[in-house]
Amino acid sequence: MKIFNRNFFIGLVAGLILTILILIGGGYVLMRSFTSRTGEKLESILQPPPFPTQTRMDYNWRIQGLDGKELDVGKSKGKVIFLNFWATWCPPCVAEMSSIQRLYDEIKSEGIDFICVSDEKRTKVSKFVKEKGFTFPIYTLVGDQPQVLRTRGIPATFIISQDGQVVFKHVGAAKWDHKTSIDFMKKLM
Repeated sequence: MKIFNRNFFIGLVAGLILTILILIGGGYVLMRSFTSRTGEKLESILQPPPFPTQTRMDYNWRIQGLDGKELDVGKSKGKVIFLNFWATWCPPCVAEMSSIQRLYDEIKSEGIDFICVSDEKRTKVSKFVKEKGFTFPIYTLVGDQPQVLRTRGIPATFIISQDGQVVFKHVGAAKWDHKTSIDFMKKLM
């Protein structure tokens, strides 16, 4: 009697096929169950997309000047605002700051409010600003900025119209003193 006969190989192949089908089927069921649970967990933290109806400026937040005085952002309501979030440790932020200074020098008499905000400690920001010689308004964050002004990166710049609409949002460094920026800001006045 041969152990390795035709029936043995037929049984072996059938067993392998059955094992593979069970593994594939079981894996599919497990994967669907895992994906379903993971999807539910992910779905529970999703936020609605920021449709244009949500692009109104939220003035209900506070910042602190480098002199230590708190400023209510609501005092800028009705004005065009150049709003920039930055940090001293961020090379792209530092790279664009000279152009922000030149933009400020060019249009500060137009009645446009400049609000440049870092979430770092006031002493660190003050030291940095003094070393660089910047004169445009720089603040530190008190609490959190509103949801409408949150981004995944810095520098992040928002331009707010007089009627409170966020009319422009840019994440990343830019040459803010370019003629197109100056013209855009002046047209909002």
